[in-house]
Amino acid sequence: MNKSHIQPERCFVSSIDAAKEFVEYNEYLLDPGSEIYEYIMQLIAFNYDSTSARRASFRDDSFIAGILPESPEGFDAFVDVIADEMHTLLKEAYGLTAGSGLFVYATVDEQPVVAFFKLNYQTRFACEKKSDGEITWTKDYRLLPSHTQKEYDYFFINIFEQRAWMSDAECTIGDERVNYMSDRILQLDLKKSEKETVKVIQDVITDTIRECYEDDAPKKLFEYRRAVADTAKEEGEINPKRIRETLFADNEAAMESCIRRSEDKNVEEKPVYVSPKTRRSLAKKQKIVTGSGIELLVPIELLDDKNTFDFHQENGMVSITISDVSGEVK
Repeated sequence: MNKSHIQPERCFVSSIDAAKEFVEYNEYLLDPGSEIYEYIMQLIAFNYDSTSARRASFRDDSFIAGILPESPEGFDAFVDVIADEMHTLLKEAYGLTAGSGLFVYATVDEQPVVAFFKLNYQTRFACEKKSDGEITWTKDYRLLPSHTQKEYDYFFINIFEQRAWMSDAECTIGDERVNYMSDRILQLDLKKSEKETVKVIQDVITDTIRECYEDDAPKKLFEYRRAVADTAKEEGEINPKRIRETLFADNEAAMESCIRRSEDKNVEEKPVYVSPKTRRSLAKKQKIVTGSGIELLVPIELLDDKNTFDFHQENGMVSITISDVSGEVK
Protein backbone atom coordinates (compact mmCIF):
# COMPACT_ATOMS: atom_id res chain seq x y z
CA MET A 1 0.00 0.00 0.00
CA ASN A 2 1.35 3.39 -1.02
CA LYS A 3 1.27 5.83 1.89
CA SER A 4 -0.01 8.55 -0.43
CA HIS A 5 -3.33 6.64 -0.54
CA ILE A 6 -3.75 6.82 3.25
CA GLN A 7 -5.25 9.77 5.11
CA PRO A 8 -5.61 9.26 8.91
CA GLU A 9 -8.40 11.36 10.39
CA ARG A 10 -8.61 10.39 14.06
CA CYS A 11 -6.45 8.30 16.35
CA PHE A 12 -6.84 6.93 19.89
CA VAL A 13 -4.30 5.15 22.09
CA SER A 14 -5.39 2.86 24.92
CA SER A 15 -3.69 0.76 27.56
CA ILE A 16 -4.33 -2.99 27.47
CA ASP A 17 -3.40 -4.20 30.92
CA ALA A 18 -5.36 -6.62 33.12
CA ALA A 19 -3.64 -5.21 36.20
CA LYS A 20 -5.56 -1.97 35.76
CA GLU A 21 -9.05 -1.71 37.18
CA PHE A 22 -10.53 -0.10 34.07
CA VAL A 23 -9.51 0.63 30.51
CA GLU A 24 -7.92 3.95 29.65
CA TYR A 25 -7.80 5.59 26.22
CA ASN A 26 -6.96 9.04 24.95
CA GLU A 27 -7.08 10.76 21.60
CA TYR A 28 -3.79 11.46 19.87
CA LEU A 29 -4.00 14.68 17.88
CA LEU A 30 -2.47 13.79 14.54
CA ASP A 31 0.66 15.71 13.67
CA PRO A 32 1.90 14.85 10.14
CA GLY A 33 5.40 15.97 11.03
CA SER A 34 5.82 13.72 14.06
CA GLU A 35 7.50 10.33 14.43
CA ILE A 36 4.30 8.86 15.89
CA TYR A 37 2.35 9.89 12.79
CA GLU A 38 4.98 8.28 10.56
CA TYR A 39 4.80 5.10 12.67
CA ILE A 40 1.01 4.98 12.24
CA MET A 41 1.35 5.43 8.49
CA GLN A 42 3.92 2.64 8.29
CA LEU A 43 1.72 0.26 10.30
CA ILE A 44 -1.22 0.80 7.96
CA ALA A 45 0.80 0.71 4.74
CA PHE A 46 2.75 -2.41 5.70
CA ASN A 47 -0.29 -4.49 6.74
CA TYR A 48 -3.19 -3.20 4.64
CA ASP A 49 -2.47 -5.35 1.57
CA SER A 50 -1.19 -8.40 3.43
CA THR A 51 -2.20 -11.61 1.61
CA SER A 52 -1.71 -13.52 4.89
CA ALA A 53 -4.62 -11.73 6.61
CA ARG A 54 -7.68 -13.84 7.47
CA ARG A 55 -10.85 -12.36 5.99
CA ALA A 56 -14.54 -12.01 6.79
CA SER A 57 -17.62 -10.10 5.68
CA PHE A 58 -20.56 -8.96 7.78
CA ARG A 59 -24.22 -7.97 7.40
CA ASP A 60 -26.23 -4.98 8.57
CA ASP A 61 -27.67 -6.96 11.51
CA SER A 62 -24.27 -8.08 12.85
CA PHE A 63 -22.65 -6.93 16.08
CA ILE A 64 -19.82 -5.13 14.32
CA ALA A 65 -22.16 -3.27 11.95
CA GLY A 66 -24.03 -1.94 14.99
CA ILE A 67 -20.98 -0.29 16.54
CA LEU A 68 -19.13 1.03 13.48
CA PRO A 69 -19.01 4.82 13.26
CA GLU A 70 -20.86 6.55 10.43
CA SER A 71 -18.22 9.29 10.39
CA PRO A 72 -14.96 10.22 12.15
CA GLU A 73 -16.98 12.18 14.70
CA GLY A 74 -18.53 8.95 16.03
CA PHE A 75 -15.23 7.10 16.34
CA ASP A 76 -15.04 7.61 20.13
CA ALA A 77 -17.96 5.22 20.78
CA PHE A 78 -16.37 2.47 18.67
CA VAL A 79 -13.07 2.82 20.53
CA ASP A 80 -14.88 2.68 23.87
CA VAL A 81 -16.59 -0.64 23.02
CA ILE A 82 -13.54 -2.38 21.54
CA ALA A 83 -11.14 -1.17 24.25
CA ASP A 84 -13.52 -2.36 26.97
CA GLU A 85 -13.96 -5.76 25.29
CA MET A 86 -10.19 -6.11 24.98
CA HIS A 87 -9.64 -5.21 28.64
CA THR A 88 -12.24 -7.75 29.77
CA LEU A 89 -10.83 -10.47 27.52
CA LEU A 90 -7.29 -9.94 28.81
CA LYS A 91 -8.40 -11.09 32.27
CA GLU A 92 -9.60 -14.51 31.06
CA ALA A 93 -7.37 -15.30 28.08
CA TYR A 94 -4.14 -17.25 28.38
CA GLY A 95 -1.30 -16.13 26.13
CA LEU A 96 -2.66 -12.63 25.57
CA THR A 97 -0.01 -10.13 26.63
CA ALA A 98 -0.35 -6.60 27.91
CA GLY A 99 0.38 -3.76 25.54
CA SER A 100 -1.07 -0.68 23.89
CA GLY A 101 -4.09 -0.41 21.62
CA LEU A 102 -3.85 1.91 18.63
CA PHE A 103 -7.15 2.86 16.95
CA VAL A 104 -7.18 4.75 13.65
CA TYR A 105 -10.04 6.08 11.52
CA ALA A 106 -8.65 6.72 8.05
CA THR A 107 -9.58 7.17 4.42
CA VAL A 108 -7.74 4.55 2.34
CA ASP A 109 -8.15 4.59 -1.43
CA GLU A 110 -11.12 6.92 -0.89
CA GLN A 111 -12.83 4.36 1.39
CA PRO A 112 -13.54 4.83 5.14
CA VAL A 113 -11.50 2.31 7.10
CA VAL A 114 -11.17 1.55 10.79
CA ALA A 115 -7.83 0.04 11.86
CA PHE A 116 -6.75 -1.41 15.19
CA PHE A 117 -3.29 -2.55 16.28
CA LYS A 118 -2.54 -4.34 19.53
CA LEU A 119 1.08 -3.39 20.12
CA ASN A 120 2.37 -6.06 22.48
CA TYR A 121 4.90 -5.04 25.10
CA GLN A 122 8.22 -6.72 24.38
CA THR A 123 10.86 -8.13 26.69
CA ARG A 124 14.15 -6.44 25.84
CA PHE A 125 17.43 -5.77 27.63
CA ALA A 126 18.06 -2.18 28.68
CA CYS A 127 21.51 -0.90 29.56
CA GLU A 128 21.93 1.67 32.34
CA LYS A 129 24.96 3.45 33.78
CA LYS A 130 24.61 4.32 37.46
CA SER A 131 26.01 7.41 39.16
CA ASP A 132 29.01 5.46 40.46
CA GLY A 133 29.86 4.36 36.92
CA GLU A 134 28.56 0.78 37.26
CA ILE A 135 26.95 -0.63 34.09
CA THR A 136 23.81 -2.73 34.67
CA TRP A 137 21.53 -4.69 32.36
CA THR A 138 17.84 -5.01 33.15
CA LYS A 139 14.78 -6.37 31.38
CA ASP A 140 12.44 -3.76 29.93
CA TYR A 141 8.87 -4.87 29.21
CA ARG A 142 7.59 -1.59 27.78
CA LEU A 143 9.24 -1.35 24.38
CA LEU A 144 6.96 -1.32 21.33
CA PRO A 145 7.74 -3.27 18.14
CA SER A 146 8.73 -1.75 14.83
CA HIS A 147 6.11 -1.62 12.09
CA THR A 148 7.74 -4.59 10.28
CA GLN A 149 7.83 -6.98 13.22
CA LYS A 150 5.28 -9.76 13.70
CA GLU A 151 4.93 -8.77 17.34
CA TYR A 152 1.58 -7.04 17.10
CA ASP A 153 -1.96 -8.05 16.16
CA TYR A 154 -4.24 -6.04 13.91
CA PHE A 155 -7.57 -5.78 12.15
CA PHE A 156 -8.93 -3.55 9.39
CA ILE A 157 -12.60 -2.89 8.65
CA ASN A 158 -13.83 -1.34 5.41
CA ILE A 159 -17.08 0.32 6.53
CA PHE A 160 -18.79 0.78 3.14
CA GLU A 161 -17.85 -2.65 1.74
CA GLN A 162 -18.65 -4.37 5.05
CA ARG A 163 -15.57 -6.55 5.08
CA ALA A 164 -12.84 -7.11 7.63
CA TRP A 165 -9.40 -8.67 7.56
CA MET A 166 -6.94 -9.37 10.36
CA SER A 167 -3.87 -11.20 11.56
CA ASP A 168 -4.32 -14.78 12.73
CA ALA A 169 -3.75 -13.83 16.36
CA GLU A 170 -4.65 -16.65 18.74
CA CYS A 171 -4.94 -17.13 22.46
CA THR A 172 -6.43 -19.76 24.76
CA ILE A 173 -9.81 -19.13 26.39
CA GLY A 174 -10.88 -21.98 28.64
CA ASP A 175 -9.86 -25.11 26.72
CA GLU A 176 -10.25 -23.52 23.28
CA ARG A 177 -7.62 -21.95 21.03
CA VAL A 178 -9.23 -19.05 19.15
CA ASN A 179 -8.51 -15.97 17.07
CA TYR A 180 -9.64 -13.61 19.80
CA MET A 181 -10.21 -10.60 17.53
CA SER A 182 -12.70 -12.40 15.28
CA ASP A 183 -14.31 -14.79 17.79
CA ARG A 184 -14.56 -12.56 20.84
CA ILE A 185 -14.01 -8.93 19.87
CA LEU A 186 -15.65 -8.55 16.44
CA GLN A 187 -17.80 -11.72 16.51
CA LEU A 188 -17.00 -12.70 12.91
CA ASP A 189 -16.51 -16.02 11.10
CA LEU A 190 -13.11 -15.96 9.44
CA LYS A 191 -12.21 -17.47 6.08
CA LYS A 192 -8.79 -18.54 4.86
CA SER A 193 -6.38 -15.81 3.88
CA GLU A 194 -5.81 -15.03 0.22
CA LYS A 195 -2.36 -16.61 0.46
CA GLU A 196 -3.76 -19.84 1.95
CA THR A 197 -6.59 -20.03 -0.57
CA VAL A 198 -4.35 -19.59 -3.61
CA LYS A 199 -1.84 -22.12 -2.27
CA VAL A 200 -4.53 -24.79 -1.77
CA ILE A 201 -5.81 -24.30 -5.33
CA GLN A 202 -2.30 -24.51 -6.73
CA ASP A 203 -1.48 -27.62 -4.66
CA VAL A 204 -4.60 -29.39 -5.95
CA ILE A 205 -3.75 -28.62 -9.58
CA THR A 206 -0.02 -29.40 -9.41
CA ASP A 207 -0.53 -32.63 -7.44
CA THR A 208 -3.08 -33.77 -10.02
CA ILE A 209 -0.68 -33.01 -12.88
CA ARG A 210 2.19 -34.92 -11.26
CA GLU A 211 -0.05 -37.91 -10.59
CA CYS A 212 -1.78 -38.14 -13.97
CA TYR A 213 0.66 -36.88 -16.59
CA GLU A 214 3.96 -38.56 -15.68
CA ASP A 215 6.46 -37.70 -18.47
CA ASP A 216 4.26 -34.85 -19.73
CA ALA A 217 4.00 -33.27 -16.28
CA PRO A 218 6.58 -30.48 -16.82
CA LYS A 219 4.86 -29.31 -19.99
CA LYS A 220 1.46 -29.36 -18.30
CA LEU A 221 2.81 -27.50 -15.27
CA PHE A 222 4.24 -24.77 -17.49
CA GLU A 223 0.89 -24.56 -19.29
CA TYR A 224 -0.92 -24.17 -15.99
CA ARG A 225 1.48 -21.54 -14.59
CA ARG A 226 1.18 -19.40 -17.69
CA ALA A 227 -2.62 -19.73 -17.86
CA VAL A 228 -3.24 -18.89 -14.20
CA ALA A 229 -0.88 -15.88 -14.36
CA ASP A 230 -2.63 -14.52 -17.46
CA THR A 231 -6.11 -15.05 -15.99
CA ALA A 232 -5.23 -13.40 -12.69
CA LYS A 233 -3.75 -10.40 -14.50
CA GLU A 234 -6.66 -9.93 -16.91
CA GLU A 235 -9.61 -10.78 -14.64
CA GLY A 236 -8.29 -10.19 -11.12
CA GLU A 237 -9.37 -13.63 -10.00
CA ILE A 238 -8.65 -17.36 -10.14
CA ASN A 239 -11.50 -19.64 -11.18
CA PRO A 240 -10.72 -23.18 -9.91
CA LYS A 241 -13.54 -24.83 -11.83
CA ARG A 242 -12.69 -23.18 -15.15
CA ILE A 243 -9.00 -23.93 -14.74
CA ARG A 244 -9.78 -27.59 -14.07
CA GLU A 245 -12.17 -27.94 -16.99
CA THR A 246 -9.77 -26.26 -19.42
CA LEU A 247 -6.53 -27.83 -18.24
CA PHE A 248 -7.79 -31.40 -17.93
CA ALA A 249 -10.18 -31.50 -20.89
CA ASP A 250 -7.82 -34.03 -22.51
CA ASN A 251 -7.67 -36.38 -19.51
CA GLU A 252 -10.79 -37.75 -17.81
CA ALA A 253 -8.80 -39.45 -15.05
CA ALA A 254 -7.06 -36.17 -14.22
CA MET A 255 -10.41 -34.37 -14.16
CA GLU A 256 -11.84 -36.87 -11.67
CA SER A 257 -8.69 -36.77 -9.55
CA CYS A 258 -8.76 -32.96 -9.43
CA ILE A 259 -12.44 -32.91 -8.42
CA ARG A 260 -11.73 -35.41 -5.64
CA ARG A 261 -8.75 -33.43 -4.37
CA SER A 262 -10.78 -30.20 -4.49
CA GLU A 263 -13.49 -31.75 -2.36
CA ASP A 264 -10.95 -33.12 0.13
CA LYS A 265 -9.34 -29.68 0.46
CA ASN A 266 -12.71 -27.83 0.56
CA VAL A 267 -11.89 -25.78 -2.54
CA GLU A 268 -14.97 -23.78 -3.51
CA GLU A 269 -16.15 -23.71 -7.13
CA LYS A 270 -16.65 -19.96 -7.26
CA PRO A 271 -13.92 -17.59 -8.52
CA VAL A 272 -11.39 -16.35 -5.96
CA TYR A 273 -10.39 -12.68 -5.97
CA VAL A 274 -6.64 -12.10 -6.01
CA SER A 275 -5.08 -8.80 -5.03
CA PRO A 276 -2.59 -6.90 -7.21
CA LYS A 277 0.18 -8.19 -4.93
CA THR A 278 -0.75 -11.83 -5.65
CA ARG A 279 -1.21 -11.13 -9.36
CA ARG A 280 2.34 -9.79 -9.52
CA SER A 281 3.62 -12.82 -7.65
CA LEU A 282 1.87 -15.27 -10.00
CA ALA A 283 3.24 -13.46 -13.04
CA LYS A 284 6.85 -13.33 -11.90
CA LYS A 285 8.78 -16.56 -12.28
CA GLN A 286 8.54 -20.34 -12.45
CA LYS A 287 10.96 -22.14 -10.17
CA ILE A 288 12.56 -25.29 -11.59
CA VAL A 289 14.68 -27.60 -9.43
CA THR A 290 16.81 -30.18 -11.24
CA GLY A 291 17.58 -33.64 -9.91
CA SER A 292 21.10 -32.49 -9.04
CA GLY A 293 19.74 -29.63 -6.93
CA ILE A 294 20.26 -26.78 -9.40
CA GLU A 295 17.50 -24.17 -9.09
CA LEU A 296 16.34 -22.08 -12.05
CA LEU A 297 13.93 -19.14 -12.01
CA VAL A 298 12.30 -18.60 -15.41
CA PRO A 299 10.09 -15.55 -16.12
CA ILE A 300 6.54 -16.74 -16.85
CA GLU A 301 6.42 -14.96 -20.21
CA LEU A 302 9.44 -16.99 -21.45
CA LEU A 303 7.92 -20.43 -20.85
CA ASP A 304 6.41 -20.41 -24.35
CA ASP A 305 9.35 -18.68 -26.04
CA LYS A 306 11.29 -21.52 -27.67
CA ASN A 307 13.91 -19.08 -28.98
CA THR A 308 15.00 -18.46 -25.40
CA PHE A 309 13.75 -21.33 -23.24
CA ASP A 310 13.01 -24.84 -24.46
CA PHE A 311 12.73 -28.27 -22.90
CA HIS A 312 12.59 -31.81 -24.25
CA GLN A 313 11.13 -34.83 -22.46
CA GLU A 314 12.29 -38.37 -23.09
CA ASN A 315 12.17 -41.52 -20.92
CA GLY A 316 11.04 -39.53 -17.91
CA MET A 317 13.96 -37.09 -18.19
CA VAL A 318 13.70 -33.41 -19.04
CA SER A 319 16.40 -31.58 -20.95
CA ILE A 320 16.33 -27.78 -20.69
CA THR A 321 17.93 -25.44 -23.20
CA ILE A 322 18.41 -21.74 -22.47
CA SER A 323 19.54 -19.95 -25.62
CA ASP A 324 20.08 -16.42 -24.38
CA VAL A 325 22.62 -16.60 -21.55
CA SER A 326 23.84 -13.01 -21.66
CA GLY A 327 23.74 -11.35 -18.28
CA GLU A 328 25.39 -11.87 -14.94
CA VAL A 329 25.41 -14.34 -12.07
CA LYS A 330 23.73 -13.00 -8.92
